[in-house]
Amino acid sequence: MIETTYLLHYLSLGFYGLAFVLVCLFLATGKIPRVAAPAMTAMGLFCQIILLVLRWSAGGHLPVTGLFETQQFLALWVVTAALYFTFRYRAYPFLPAALVMAEAALLFASVGPKTVAPLTPAIDTPLFLIHVATSFAAYGLFAIAALLGLYRLLALRPSETGDGRRMLDESLYVGYILFSWAMIVGSLWAYLAWGSYWTWKIKNLWSWILWFYYSGVLHVRNRPGWQDWPLNLLALAGFVLVLFTYLGLGLLFKTSHPLI
Repeated sequence: MIETTYLLHYLSLGFYGLAFVLVCLFLATGKIPRVAAPAMTAMGLFCQIILLVLRWSAGGHLPVTGLFETQQFLALWVVTAALYFTFRYRAYPFLPAALVMAEAALLFASVGPKTVAPLTPAIDTPLFLIHVATSFAAYGLFAIAALLGLYRLLALRPSETGDGRRMLDESLYVGYILFSWAMIVGSLWAYLAWGSYWTWKIKNLWSWILWFYYSGVLHVRNRPGWQDWPLNLLALAGFVLVLFTYLGLGLLFKTSHPLI
């Protein structure tokens, strides 16, 4: 199992690296077939899906616990969103940045333990696993929104059709819906585990801060004075908050979320 995990993990890294080279060559020269980079990206995504399915089968639960698995899930959603935008909006100029982010997540995953660990009683419930899975789906979309905000701040075109704002809006909206669902499911899990929908634990507090932050972003996104660079900065700052909520709290405090 460990050998297969290593193989599929590094195959994903290799395919994403090759896709990055191919899309850069396509953008620079136009001599590389348009479908080459998305095809390599899809191969890397397929390897990730197989890896997670095998770990699911071996562990008997959705593989979204521990640093290795959560980073795999984050990279998977970043790549999935990037492929969707590539095909829908011809967002080839955006694909290299998304691939770099996915590669960074997978390289960070490499430092985590790769064994399939059993669940503790408190988290051995579908509610917790759904809560974590939807949280990381939202994190992936917030990451995409941050990259789109950076592209727009640098006056780069994230797509060949100039649909950068529409892509940013879709990332923020869908990410917010998924994160809201994660909060609801997480509250139900907390009630079953501890008898309360809310506890004053540091992770819970910062998760609500993150939710209110993106609520505010969506509230002001169409208001005069918040267009263009202010919205782009908000998307970037939001992902910094995501990283602190996910990684910073896990490194600085003991939490009930065994993700790192």
